Amino acid sequence: MRILQLNNYADPVGGAEVYALALTRELRQRGHVVAFLGTAPDREVDEEHLRVVRRPRYDPSLLSRDPSVRAALEDCVRRVRPEVIHVHNVYSLGVDVLELLGTTRVPVVQTVHDFNLLCPNSWCVLADGTACPGGVGAKCFQHDCQKNYPYDAEVALYTLLRQRTLAATVDLALCPSRYLTDLTRKSGARDVRHLNYFIDPIASGRVGERKEKELVYIGRLEPEKGVEHLLEAMVLILRSDPSVHLTIVGGGALAGALTAQAERLRLAGAVTFLSHVPRDELGRFYATASGCVLPSIWSENSPLVAHECLAAGLPMIASRIGGIPELVEEGQGGFTFNPRDARDLADKALGLLALPAEERARMSAAMQKRALDFRAEPHVARIEELYREVIRAGPGARDPSVHIDADLLAVLEKASRERAQLTALFHEHVGYIRNLELGLAEQRDGRVREVEELGRALVEQRELVRALERRRPKELLRRLVRALPKLLRG
Repeated sequence: MRILQLNNYADPVGGAEVYALALTRELRQRGHVVAFLGTAPDREVDEEHLRVVRRPRYDPSLLSRDPSVRAALEDCVRRVRPEVIHVHNVYSLGVDVLELLGTTRVPVVQTVHDFNLLCPNSWCVLADGTACPGGVGAKCFQHDCQKNYPYDAEVALYTLLRQRTLAATVDLALCPSRYLTDLTRKSGARDVRHLNYFIDPIASGRVGERKEKELVYIGRLEPEKGVEHLLEAMVLILRSDPSVHLTIVGGGALAGALTAQAERLRLAGAVTFLSHVPRDELGRFYATASGCVLPSIWSENSPLVAHECLAAGLPMIASRIGGIPELVEEGQGGFTFNPRDARDLADKALGLLALPAEERARMSAAMQKRALDFRAEPHVARIEELYREVIRAGPGARDPSVHIDADLLAVLEKASRERAQLTALFHEHVGYIRNLELGLAEQRDGRVREVEELGRALVEQRELVRALERRRPKELLRRLVRALPKLLRG
């Protein structure tokens, strides 16, 4: 078969990318012609079966029109002549790229890796931490469950446009967890089926090699991952057992804040941060730890780390949220705890570490036996069957009402550029505020006039930041009011 894989990024920066690249490799080994199209911030590749577009990871100004990726997609379709297009994560690509998929007359399969198509902030969690059924509507305003910013009509509209465009374009949606399968069906997708990931065997430690009382976290250091609650739990764990050690493997936006939190909690010596570990070296952590902690506070789909723990026989202490419990059989593959609950996390971790060695060995063996269900060979064979099925059926009827008005895209593009400028300005002023605060601290014992001047400047900067937060493009809001009824009916 001739296949085109399309994903946000061309590098293994997350679970979706690792899966998409591994699937591409496996399909090529089976003799298929597979092209891969993605983006990267630092390189450009134009080869017969690999197309990498150089552009930022995320640029709000490209969410409407994404000319470089759209041109690359048109070129790939022309050169490769794919029989099927397999879409993965596409939330950072322009809406016009997704619309183009519907004009190719090629069947489209999508693996739904997360909740970006169901929720404007991708968490699918309400402000109180409880699960949300997804979908864009009044409840987003009522619950104010955005993670880092006030509810933004622009973000909601983009989510709706992506959701409606893909629902009308994708012939078959594959969801790795049953949890996400149910939510995707409710979102209006035409044909949704459950198909979990396969395990890329980087974690192959033998049962019995474990260090005593060594916990590990492997993943991004971002707000949704809940690592701050893991550090709070470590304080409680150490009160009961001072010999426990935690290694945090990964980097991200919260790296500095989490390091500072660990220092503030006096966890020096008990917690080690390792920010830059190549993927092919992660196996040693899976092989030697006593347990792996997954403290997520958002609705995870089917996290790659959990799959790798199964392959390595590494027991998990994991949040009871989203699709995670499907991979953690209570008492057999580890233990689950209530999200954001440091006390519950600490109790479950201490319970695991207190198990006799033979009980942990039995648990590891059971996990590795279950991992056989996630082998690459049967998974890829199933993918081949599904490709053939959609090719035989041909592309479904595309709904002409999904065509996105060019004027609406122009307004969105203008709003996105303004938002990008405001974001840059916002961060510039936040940085200035920090410098003013440092200046106040240094001058506190100095002259009163200098302190007063710095204080006034600090107040002015904070007021400016508040004004930037409140600013919203009025033209976009007017058009949103007109566009939402049609989109919600679609």
